[in-house]
Amino acid sequence: MSQNAAFDQMTVDIIMDSIRYTINKKHLSLEGAAECVKGMGTNAQLVDEAHRQLEEESRAISTFTGAVVDSHSYGGQNWYLGPSDSGQWSKYLDLLRQKETPGLDTLDEETTRVTGLLANPHNPGEKRKGMVMGNVQSGKTRNFAGVIAKAVDAGYRFVIVLSGMHNNLREQTQTRLTEQVFSGSEWYSLTQSIYDLGSVTNATQVVENQPFVCAVVKKNTARLANLTRMLKEIPDELLKLRPVLIIDDEADQATPNSMAQREKISAINRRMREVWAQVETGSYVGYSATPFANVLIDPDEDEDLFPSDFITTLATGPEYFGARRVFGLADTVDDNGETEPGLDMVRPIPAAEASTLFPPSDAGDRDFFDPPLPGSLKDAFAWFIVATAIRRARGQMGYSSMLIHTTHYTAPHEAMRRRVTALAKELETRVGWRDLTAFEHSWSVEASRVAQEATMPLPTWDEVRSRIPAVLAELEVVVDNAKSDDRLDYDPANGTDRTIIAIGGGTLARGLTLEGLVVSYFTRTSSTYDTLMQMGRWFGYRPGYEDLPRVWVTEGLDQDYAFLARVEDDLREEIESVQDSDLTPEEMGVRIRTHPGRLQITADNKMYSAEVVQLGLSDTANQTTILDGSDPRITHANLQAVENLISGEVPQPLNRRGKYFIVPDVSGQRVITFLQSFRAHPDQKWLSNRTKQNNLDNMIHWIQEFAPGDIWNIVLAGNSRRMAPDGITALGTMTIGGIELGCLNRSVLRTSTPERLDFNAIMSPGDRICDILPTEYGDAPRNNNADRRRIRRSYGHGRGLVVIYPISSHSRASSQARERMDIPTEENQVAFSIFMPSIRDADDRDGTFVSVRRTWEIPTAPDDEDFPEGDGDDE
Repeated sequence: MSQNAAFDQMTVDIIMDSIRYTINKKHLSLEGAAECVKGMGTNAQLVDEAHRQLEEESRAISTFTGAVVDSHSYGGQNWYLGPSDSGQWSKYLDLLRQKETPGLDTLDEETTRVTGLLANPHNPGEKRKGMVMGNVQSGKTRNFAGVIAKAVDAGYRFVIVLSGMHNNLREQTQTRLTEQVFSGSEWYSLTQSIYDLGSVTNATQVVENQPFVCAVVKKNTARLANLTRMLKEIPDELLKLRPVLIIDDEADQATPNSMAQREKISAINRRMREVWAQVETGSYVGYSATPFANVLIDPDEDEDLFPSDFITTLATGPEYFGARRVFGLADTVDDNGETEPGLDMVRPIPAAEASTLFPPSDAGDRDFFDPPLPGSLKDAFAWFIVATAIRRARGQMGYSSMLIHTTHYTAPHEAMRRRVTALAKELETRVGWRDLTAFEHSWSVEASRVAQEATMPLPTWDEVRSRIPAVLAELEVVVDNAKSDDRLDYDPANGTDRTIIAIGGGTLARGLTLEGLVVSYFTRTSSTYDTLMQMGRWFGYRPGYEDLPRVWVTEGLDQDYAFLARVEDDLREEIESVQDSDLTPEEMGVRIRTHPGRLQITADNKMYSAEVVQLGLSDTANQTTILDGSDPRITHANLQAVENLISGEVPQPLNRRGKYFIVPDVSGQRVITFLQSFRAHPDQKWLSNRTKQNNLDNMIHWIQEFAPGDIWNIVLAGNSRRMAPDGITALGTMTIGGIELGCLNRSVLRTSTPERLDFNAIMSPGDRICDILPTEYGDAPRNNNADRRRIRRSYGHGRGLVVIYPISSHSRASSQARERMDIPTEENQVAFSIFMPSIRDADDRDGTFVSVRRTWEIPTAPDDEDFPEGDGDDE
């Protein structure tokens, strides 16, 4: 490029930024802004070139990538030109850089994608509704703050943030946004840190005369009524020209209709609908880590807040500690046939100890409930002090927090504070006597347990011990609940080098961030996915102290969280597998895995539309994970069912290692006969008619209607390495179809008995595509389940697949799998998985992208549906 050409491009770059600035300040389209810049005397040819390059940039920005969108509402065009070098986003980004916030490139990309999915603020009358799925404690506030900054730069003028149902979360959100986004003379705020939205008497003048208006509002019927009245006072024509952005933080809480009948509407949901109805131009964006209730909203109810225009997901960085990393992932088989373990951060609270902390049901008795602290809580306290001292020795001052959550009842919290304060004083006195026995024991037990996660060296015990007295001296014990006068306060004005133990219930169980959280002691549980996940305040980023967090939970709760990690992965895969397709959010009918026991997806009164959001079976998968191993005749009968399925055909090898053998072109009727003949344990609900949905009959009905032909492949999955993981005990073989197969190592859960062998998972990750030659899909990504689902849809030729697994009676549990044990039977077992073909099975839509339209009753997700991750090689 010549010097003149380079100079011209530099000039064009300046003009491009001038056009962006004009768009934002004068509320003009790209064309209008370019003409305005020309009118300022700027060289017309250079302005035209800047206009052309901005249009190219707009086309290049992949706004719709990584999202499920209704392409009809977008017209296939991207209105958003990306951020300019000046404005709210630039200020926000500079602030984050000053704080050395990690992941800013990713934040820029994600906020650009979400902003581009909003309604075009330069198109009066355009409205869009969407959903952003994040992770618990993963930076959702930072993301929607960035979206707000970019949106106002792009033309939005009125920002409303609906921030949970508790004052502390609303105040925390208000404070953060005021400091990071709403600061400056151009903003007019209708709310303050300690003042929620009241009556606004001059609404029209405020909206008409102020450059930007903001309000952070609690989801409360009175506050939402104030908001509706204010919007109603503003003339429609003015609101059309003042685009409104509604950010609904914790969108699954209170927003979905919680009335159990379609014709009834809950109070807050009604108020939310009224607010949205007043918006003339703008966008509603729900943010949630657990959007189960949101995706179960009736998509046919136009006035409700189903995310009909877009659904997208936010990624987490490798430093994020989520349910999968902390608790492991249920229902996933690795190369040794074990579930994916979590980190060694979780400590069980014995049931006997937990029971002493459960308050009585009578309200009067709860006022006098004051149990002594159990040993596990004393252990948690000691480690919190030691871990904080380690952080101080590493030079990490700032906040250090501990959470104690034993009940949602408020009365016992004060008693707990007195007990914890007394324990702190007792140990402080002992330390004064140079008795650090409790802390030295905690150091020896805990300090090196998660050393592999550390990014900073562990100090010596002497360095840690010297800081324990100061940590105890600065300790604050705070009760934060609906009735307490004090609140968990992380205001920098009050100092940041603080050590805090927070005792509470509901107010600490959702949305609120506990800064520097190191230790959690948690005995409360819930019966619903969303509440249980939201109570996990220990998830998040732990920079510089990745090895120190610990979570004490009641026995069994760790398994619930491992299951929820699987559910969360499923939901993300469900969304990601149909991103960038022509499927709309209304058509996709998100599948949510159901729990085989006590847990339910969300409250029953939020699932009244679940019958609408039911699924066809196209592209779904199931596996037999619960078998009866008490009677050899059952196993022999199941083996005979397999022989009948392949009907005397000689299986042909699929690879050179002797792992997979295939019998192609099997009829749907033979598959039906096999399903009817195979005997799993009665608790294997998807293969049973002992449910009100008659699951087996529904599956048979589906195959008869949609997949009856010779489109099924049968694959035998053996193990060429015929030794157990310890290399000593032979796993043995099983002969099927004349082929001697090496048996697989699949241990069972510790709750198993010979009568009920619970494997939790038997599939290997690559099984979904094991009948498709690698030469067909080439270098297409296959690293996760969403990738493999795409491969099956694209290269599976509409075929169904049944995979047979011979399981060794000598299967052994690895030492890392705490919840596993060796298989308690002398008889080899046979199990199978089934992958339904990707075909049209509802409303003439491609059933791969399961529609909310369906033809008969089936559960929203079979108990053991659709899993797992990795390559799945047993060798």
